[in-house]
Amino acid sequence: MRKYLKNKISIIIPTFNEAENIVKLIEQIILEIEHKNFEIFVVDDGSSDQTVQNIFSNFENEQRVKVIQREHDKGLLQSIKFALQSINGEFFLVMDGDGQHSAKDMIKLINNLKDNDLVIGSRDLNKTKSINPVRIFFSKIFNFILKFILSVKLRDPLTGFFAGRINLLNRKFFLLNTSGFKILLDLLFCNKNQNIKISEEIIDFKERIAGSSKLNLQIVFSFFTQVLSYFTNGLISSKFIGFVMIGSIGLIVHFAILFNCLNLLNFSFILSHAMATILSASFNFVLNNYLNFVNNEITEPKLFIKSLFKYYLVNIPGILLSISGASFVYDLILKNVFIASLSGAILDAVFKYAISTTWIWRSK
Repeated sequence: MRKYLKNKISIIIPTFNEAENIVKLIEQIILEIEHKNFEIFVVDDGSSDQTVQNIFSNFENEQRVKVIQREHDKGLLQSIKFALQSINGEFFLVMDGDGQHSAKDMIKLINNLKDNDLVIGSRDLNKTKSINPVRIFFSKIFNFILKFILSVKLRDPLTGFFAGRINLLNRKFFLLNTSGFKILLDLLFCNKNQNIKISEEIIDFKERIAGSSKLNLQIVFSFFTQVLSYFTNGLISSKFIGFVMIGSIGLIVHFAILFNCLNLLNFSFILSHAMATILSASFNFVLNNYLNFVNNEITEPKLFIKSLFKYYLVNIPGILLSISGASFVYDLILKNVFIASLSGAILDAVFKYAISTTWIWRSK
């Protein structure tokens, strides 16, 4: 059974390149809760700026401020879960490190834990001026979807500002294999049948002082794979679901190239299928690198090209299996271009996923 210190508050702040914001935020937190028993965990996801150095230089003698520097298995959700396994407070609070969450609002969340298991700091999406219209639009769509999946109606389930009791951190929560971007969703999902008491507090969502928002197409894709994983009760990882989604699009690309090579260029079936396999593999590599393996994304041009050729190299057995399998079906079983090529593509996809997760996008 997990041990904790009664009435102690463990505050978790995930950071990535927040050098201009984090020191001021920590100072405000300490000022607000100086009279309470607390600890602050800054969990940094490999910042390339002076985020960690600024914390060390400003809080060198502050034992209540701790820094966790993560170099492997990066990602917002993974980082927060890692920190939650290190805390020893009866209560925990998670907030962003960009200055948009107020230390004063933090007190409201903590005080409400007396009568609740989970207190959520919700943004008023209809009134706030610190969120751009596109982000508000996506947030409302996400919220609508989540009401059906999590069996709870909340004003803002996508907030990154919430506080809870240590008993919410159950075994299912830590074993849930998702690679999404909102830890609160996993927390709600793993406790949706526990009849927990939830309260929402409207917060003053401030404008970002420095840096830029992390919301982009990668986050949107990550959200949908995380949600789809919930439909399987978390049994199928969100990363595998993302791989299948991209593979499905790649399959469309595969057949588009195949039929164009056959009908427009009059290539043989074997040559057409080989070209379709190689080009769709390239398409899958680019899309997986940008969307699905975002925490291990390869961005340096030379390394990207090297990894692409490595991808071809390690997938040669899968490509040969695809081509030979398709040829076998087409020549000896059924002379149907679609079924033959689909058979080869399926064989290639199974091999490709195993190689991708083992050799190409390994956790750094």
